[in-house]
Amino acid sequence: MREYRIIGIESSPYAVKVRAVMRYRRIPYLWIARMPQFFDETAHVRPLIMPIVQFPNGDYRADSTPIIRDLESLHPNDRSIWPPNPAHAFLSELLEDMADEWLTKSLFHHRFSRSRDQISGASWVMDDSHPQVDSTTLDDLVANFIERQTSRMPIVGCTPQNAPLLESFLIELLEITEGFVQTDRFLFGSRPSLADFGLYGQLNTLANDPTAGDLIRQSAPRTGRWMRRVDDLSGVDGTWDDRAADTVRVLAELSGRYYLPFLAANMRSIDNGEATVRIEINGHDYTQPVFRYQAKCYDYLRHQYAALSVESKLELDSILEGTQCLQYLS
Repeated sequence: MREYRIIGIESSPYAVKVRAVMRYRRIPYLWIARMPQFFDETAHVRPLIMPIVQFPNGDYRADSTPIIRDLESLHPNDRSIWPPNPAHAFLSELLEDMADEWLTKSLFHHRFSRSRDQISGASWVMDDSHPQVDSTTLDDLVANFIERQTSRMPIVGCTPQNAPLLESFLIELLEITEGFVQTDRFLFGSRPSLADFGLYGQLNTLANDPTAGDLIRQSAPRTGRWMRRVDDLSGVDGTWDDRAADTVRVLAELSGRYYLPFLAANMRSIDNGEATVRIEINGHDYTQPVFRYQAKCYDYLRHQYAALSVESKLELDSILEGTQCLQYLS
């Protein structure tokens, strides 16, 4: 087998992220919709999350960011999505992590808090996964999926109490992205980084849901068009910027107000043997059960920061000055 196989569905932000990366990097792949005939094939994979990528050697791997890191090491070429500047590379990883682990809360909130979004999102997922079923069976699958997903909302912090915080974060993020997206513009130059693809994955799914899609079309139309371009950047070359754009610093400031405080509080709660995270974020009281995977994310970011050379750390610190990020990283 020479091609990679991406086993996922269009409605998964992580599956389309991996696919967009492989398109940009011109890595041959097959897109395999995760239909019932593939359930047995991937049942052994842990964690059983989308996408699952089968590598040319036959191995199955899950979790989008580690998959993308593996592709970087296995396919070193001039189409890397890691900026060569170590300080910029760290910022790219920070912003991608914020998209994967915090922006996804806004996605989950918008998709399953209102009836029209529940039906739209669940129908998309179930029809993607079971295209052969009749309409009556599909309706049952949709109802069961909505019940299962709404029961999980408190686990990831998507509660009515937290709703204003998750909605304000998305609005702020869209205000920032709308100010920088242009035909040939990305966060670290005229070529895309890991951070660009992380934002694309979550925003692409949000744009296809009714309520969040209306918000993007009305308040961030250029961001919507930017997302459609990021879906396939195989024809883009471009260059890296020597200096971090102002937009990167503004997004880092967003991370310093919303995401990193949550990561630190989550880690403290785990270290103290507590079951719940309680913290004030951007003027809102935020509560959710502890999440061990996000403790690993925090460990990774702090390790990457500590591993920077003195020169790169000085450059990064100058960019992050005043963003509140440094108190959570050092």
